[in-house]
Amino acid sequence: MKKHVPDPPSLATCTTVETSMGHCPDHPDLFAVRPGVKAEDALVHMALLLKCARLTCTQTIDAASDQARGFAQCTEQTLELALGLATALLGGLER
Repeated sequence: MKKHVPDPPSLATCTTVETSMGHCPDHPDLFAVRPGVKAEDALVHMALLLKCARLTCTQTIDAASDQARGFAQCTEQTLELALGLATALLGGLER
């Protein structure tokens, strides 16, 4: 029987595509992800960025008013989930 959906590409051969970020209506984007970065390398950097964001969020929770603390805690949990996913992917690549 013929498959209707092809197999996804291997993560080992997956690389980034150029993607602009830092959008501002007053000027062209300032930053971009460079094309051709290996998926594993991109995941390592993503995990580091998520750790930094989580640390910043933790400090914000400590300094926030009661009203803002709930929003910061929600953001912290979202960052924790994203970091867990990135870490699990990296662990799977190392096997």
